[in-house]
Amino acid sequence: MGAGEEARIVRQWAAIYDAVYESAEDTAGADFGGWRSSITGENYSETETAEWLGGTVDAILGLKPETVLEIGAGTGLVAERLLPHVRRYVGTDISATAVARMERDYGHHPGTEFRCADADAGDLPGGIDVVVLNSVIHHFPGEEYLRRALARAVRACAPGGTVFLGDVHSLPLRDTLRLCVLAARSRGELTAGQVRDGLSDQAARERELVIDPAFFPAFAAEHGLVADVRLKPGACDTEMNLFRYDVRLRPDDGTLVAPGATRVPWDSRDAARLVADASATGLPVTVTGILHPDLAPPVGVLSALRGSDPATRVDVPALLADARAARPEGIRPAELSTRAAEHGLVCFCLPAGSESAAYDAVLASPAEASGTVAEAAVAVDRPLINIPRP
Repeated sequence: MGAGEEARIVRQWAAIYDAVYESAEDTAGADFGGWRSSITGENYSETETAEWLGGTVDAILGLKPETVLEIGAGTGLVAERLLPHVRRYVGTDISATAVARMERDYGHHPGTEFRCADADAGDLPGGIDVVVLNSVIHHFPGEEYLRRALARAVRACAPGGTVFLGDVHSLPLRDTLRLCVLAARSRGELTAGQVRDGLSDQAARERELVIDPAFFPAFAAEHGLVADVRLKPGACDTEMNLFRYDVRLRPDDGTLVAPGATRVPWDSRDAARLVADASATGLPVTVTGILHPDLAPPVGVLSALRGSDPATRVDVPALLADARAARPEGIRPAELSTRAAEHGLVCFCLPAGSESAAYDAVLASPAEASGTVAEAAVAVDRPLINIPRP
């Protein structure tokens, strides 16, 4: 994709968000305009958005920044929560309306600066403790733009600094998400072949950048960093928690755990037993193949549909409802993290590198571990980033 086409797409997204933010121009503070589930088409609830925002801010503050650069800051959802805790905050966005809103609402805070710029801007400030790109890189035009923007973000970091990427859309689980969208909007029976064709059609019309977690360890290594890749921390059964993940591009400072160190396969133990056993047998430990009970139903239905005769008639919403009603065994990542905290441990849940309802979890002592080092993937015969439709 050429520079002209990239610029056109960026301008297109800027116009979209100018319109979104202008429609709520009199709103002060948290503005979740445009935050809708792609599955249902409905706005997220206050509980869901509060959980998402709280988890994101906690993750950033957990990196203990004094200075923050947020690229794609919107109208300041994250900024509002960060400002009391940092001495310098720089926020950029492609929407002039968003930047004006940030200036209006937060410009009185000392140490703040707001700029209208895209993520590939060449004049980013330097010496930053944490550079944030939260829920924004799925709007990037393509892989080359992503690589340039991330490289600029890395260069903006002070020694020891971190690039935090929030809400990265999962490529391995994208067809599972598309199946959920189809189920929520379909009327009546389809054939298995029609379902598969519908998913292929959605993929061909995909306008967002969707990324395999395996992309980030390789990119980090190219820049002398490591990738700390984690599932979203929330408990709500939302698209954000099920089909997205977070990434920290950071130096290996000796407090990061290699997931391959001690591996124990999950054997259907519940969260309490799993954490107690891990604590008793020595830390850190990686528990592999834990079933996510909210992902298992759509992943299983998708697998069955792919193996069905194309002429077989299916009711996708009913299939999903039946699969969910079966209450598959498993542990939600948020539940496991809560149980770990009750034992004085930290839990890092890692997204699967394939189309799977399973995840791995690293349990460790908080005194010894601040995250994990994502392992570089072996050679794969699949793309790690899609090509969005212009």
